[in-house]
Order: sequence, then structure tokens, then C-alpha cells
Amino acid sequence: MAKKFNLREFQTALSQQLQAAASRDNTGSRLGFRVGDVNWLVSLSDTEEVVPLPPIVKVPGTRRWFRGVANIRGNLYAVSDFADFMGQGVTPDHADCRLLIPHHDFGVNAALLVHATLGLKNISRYRLRGGTAAYPWIARHYADEAGANWCDMDFGQLLGNADFLKAEAQFGN
Repeated sequence: MAKKFNLREFQTALSQQLQAAASRDNTGSRLGFRVGDVNWLVSLSDTEEVVPLPPIVKVPGTRRWFRGVANIRGNLYAVSDFADFMGQGVTPDHADCRLLIPHHDFGVNAALLVHATLGLKNISRYRLRGGTAAYPWIARHYADEAGANWCDMDFGQLLGNADFLKAEAQFGN
């Protein structure tokens, strides 16, 4: 005979689990990713999703780092090669490449092409490093337990940066 299912107990347990998850401190959680030869972090709340590299349609008359547009579930996204934008050269297409999509609250359909994702990172274990950032979209610098350097991204600063917004190619003066 099958065990009886108590809907009330199930709902109570589910409600308790959801409340516990909502009360957890996720401020230290970041998504790690690699761009060129640099390790980056981005807040999970700033990220909508990470997707494998879809077909990208090139757009003529744009800068080299602007790869084109991609259709992701019926929505067009402007794809930028973040390494190339940062002056680190073109990211070669390979199986580990991903598109990092900012949260929809930023109000842009942008996607950053990154070399690879490196999983979730807990920055509470990292050491904050001082110094000035080379770019306004670098919020902080960290060193992990092994001494590797990490740049913490401010997506809002990047997406609002005038150079990032000018994807058209520069011809002549």
C-alpha cells in the first residue's frame, strides 16, 4: 500500500526551506569567470544567466570587440568580446566560452563573451587588496587563498561606460 502524502506537512516544510534560503547571506557569493588572462568575479544578483555560445551574427561597421548579435530564446543580445574590449586580444571560440548576461534590471540586452566560467566563489575567504582600479567597472581587487588575483566587476559601471556603448567602428577622424 502506498504511503499517504500529507499536503499540509509538505507545504509547511517547503515554506520553511524557502524562508531559510531567503534569509541566507549571499553577499559573499560571486560567479567566477576568466577573461583573457584575468580572473573576474561578478555578483550573482547582477547576473541573469550564463549560456553556452550560440550562433552570433556579425554586424558590419562595428568595432572588432563587438562580435554581433545573438538570439537567445527569442531575444536579441548585443555580444561583446570582453577580453578584446579590455585590449587583451580576441577570445577564440571554443567549447568553454560562455555568454554572461547581466540582470534584466540593467535594462540592456547585452552579453559578454568570456573565456570560461570558474564556478561560484566565496569572497569572504579572499583578501581585499588595495590600489586603484585601472577601469571604473572594477569595484575591488581580491587575492584568493592561493594568492591568485581577482577583479570584482561592477556591471552597472561597464554597461554605462561611454566606450563600451560605442560599438560603431571609427573611420578616419
